[in-house]
Amino acid sequence: MILEFVMNLLKVFLLTVIGLFPALPSMDWLIGGIDPVFEVIGLVDHVVSIRTLALCFGVLLVVSNIQFIWGIIMWVIRKIPGVS
Repeated sequence: MILEFVMNLLKVFLLTVIGLFPALPSMDWLIGGIDPVFEVIGLVDHVVSIRTLALCFGVLLVVSNIQFIWGIIMWVIRKIPGVS
């Protein structure tokens, strides 16, 4: 009963604090701007799977940044005591 009272007070406090934030503006214009992008993605999905494109993009990122990734791996290995 005491715990319930404390939790209710905490709830009222949090709802009051959240109520102090201003309301977000309407973003209906954003839907109109993003809709054509989703249409293009849908058309591309008919030709090539989006999963395949995502996998290729991931592999491209790894291959193009392999020197950076190798540098991080070597830095970690050099931090291990006793390893030269």
